[in-house]
Amino acid sequence: MLPKLSDIPLVERNRLFSYLRTAITHHSNRIEGTTLDYGETEQLLERGITAPNKPLSEQLIIKGFADCYDEVVRSGFAKRAIDANFVKELHALMFDYALKVCPEKIERPVGAYRTVEKRIKNTDVKLVLPHLIKSSLENLLYQKEPETVFEMARFHIEFEKIHPFSDGNGRVGRLLMAMQFIKNDLVPPLIEYEFRKEYLDSMFDADRLSEFLEFSQQESYKILNAEF
Repeated sequence: MLPKLSDIPLVERNRLFSYLRTAITHHSNRIEGTTLDYGETEQLLERGITAPNKPLSEQLIIKGFADCYDEVVRSGFAKRAIDANFVKELHALMFDYALKVCPEKIERPVGAYRTVEKRIKNTDVKLVLPHLIKSSLENLLYQKEPETVFEMARFHIEFEKIHPFSDGNGRVGRLLMAMQFIKNDLVPPLIEYEFRKEYLDSMFDADRLSEFLEFSQQESYKILNAEF
């Protein structure tokens, strides 16, 4: 049985979340195809050193994602409710730096729902049509907030089926899931790039995804054990 967040001493918990800031930021973006390795991500976030010969747009999105991570940690501990405005603001925050510096690299709109149909590669899953996104997302968020790993897995699947944005849906979805884990006194799962296939294969099966998330929680706790 894994310990609850509240059972971890404050100093250790702070160090854990500092480590996860880099780890979750790196792996969540790597899953989506960014090219920075872990060391380059760490240098960027902790020292402000950009990686040579890597796209500036990627690095600015990574910085934006780290800001989003900080927000979901704060909001998670404050037990803030997740509503549609928060979801859109999180999306806007993620792409804010890149949109200002290299707008030609960013798929629009940002901080607003997509207006075109989308599909997820290599799946037969039908995504919500653009004119139904607002009502579908609000209906999902109106339901009782998930409390168990299975319920959080099911929420994540439904969010990805809605696919509210032109880009960044997976990253926003994983951030929301991290926030839900924190709100339920659980260390958020570290979904590593090395297990990308296992994650994607379980994406539309709540039982399989919940098992994978429990495994990914263990990956976070490995860090805890190694660091402290």
